[in-house]
Amino acid sequence: MIFALIGAALAGDLRVDVLDVGQGDSILIRTPANKVILIDAGESGGHVSEQLKREGVDHIDLVIATHPHADHIGGMQKVLHDYPVKLFVDNSLPHTTQTYEGVMAEIEARKIPYRAGVNGSVFNLDDGAKLEILFPNGAALTGTRSDLNANSVVTRLTHGSDCFLFTGDSEEPTERALLAQGLTQCNVLKVAHHGSLYSSTGAFLAVVKPTIALISAAAGNRYHHPDPATIERLRALGTAIYRTDESGQISLTSTGHGVTVRTAHPPVAVPSTAPPWYPPGTAPPANAQPLAPAAVATGPTVPIQTAGRVDLNSADQAALESLPGIGPSKASAILQYRTDHGRFKSVEELDNVSGIGPSTMSGIRDLVTTGQP
Repeated sequence: MIFALIGAALAGDLRVDVLDVGQGDSILIRTPANKVILIDAGESGGHVSEQLKREGVDHIDLVIATHPHADHIGGMQKVLHDYPVKLFVDNSLPHTTQTYEGVMAEIEARKIPYRAGVNGSVFNLDDGAKLEILFPNGAALTGTRSDLNANSVVTRLTHGSDCFLFTGDSEEPTERALLAQGLTQCNVLKVAHHGSLYSSTGAFLAVVKPTIALISAAAGNRYHHPDPATIERLRALGTAIYRTDESGQISLTSTGHGVTVRTAHPPVAVPSTAPPWYPPGTAPPANAQPLAPAAVATGPTVPIQTAGRVDLNSADQAALESLPGIGPSKASAILQYRTDHGRFKSVEELDNVSGIGPSTMSGIRDLVTTGQP
């Protein structure tokens, strides 16, 4: 399905801004001919509508809500009220919250055209740029750690040789589905789920190979985003990391032949207001040290302390469910295997557990232990 948002092509620069909305997401895209796309609208207190006004926005051609969690659509109703919007797209999964109901009511009241985002939809912009929906692919993922997150609308923006991948709060099952569809390299990655433990798996990053990573998170947030393991995987690729919690709004300019980045202010090391996060049922390693905030990765990889691993021989249901790709059914299967066969003698023994295959193993191998030296 192809949609034309403009008829004529005009040469010029394309701009992408990761707005500073605290613990949420909001991404503003402006084309050379001033076509405006907004992906998500942050929390209700993120002041996205006001930020759009300061950016000179007076209309929005396309709004995409990646999924209906409040940190992505909290400011959406006000945006829809304050700006004329030509088209609204989401993942078509409803949510039983006043925030979601308010957004849908605003769409109906203002008669904003609505479409469900599905793989294959392409929005042709100006200057040869296009925005493609890569996911969902028509069949919703179910039984995941968070079905709303896993079914986030994932889009790819291309402008000449420049590529931007916007991932919402997608998680390991989403990444697995994208890889199965034939996902290719993309030089700018909006890191999924604020850099959480449940996304940006090694297999996914090995294919995307981003040179620039963008993370939207609040300083000192209670979720401890971004997760140290995610930062470490990005740094291992030599990826330059830009974070709103350290640098404020992130602005990227694409000429079609290269991307430049500028930030609202230089990176500021903001200490967390809470200790490092470890999965439920686990404890920090005996030698664990407080984590220093990650700096922008512009040079050699910097070693960083990883979070404690989940012990397969002592973890409870909740701790196992905290692992990427391990939902309630797989966690129960691990516990049952432990009951039937005794202690795990090695991590590789997970291969014998029903429902755990190679792709799941690749996502959790480095996050679990058997408690053995």
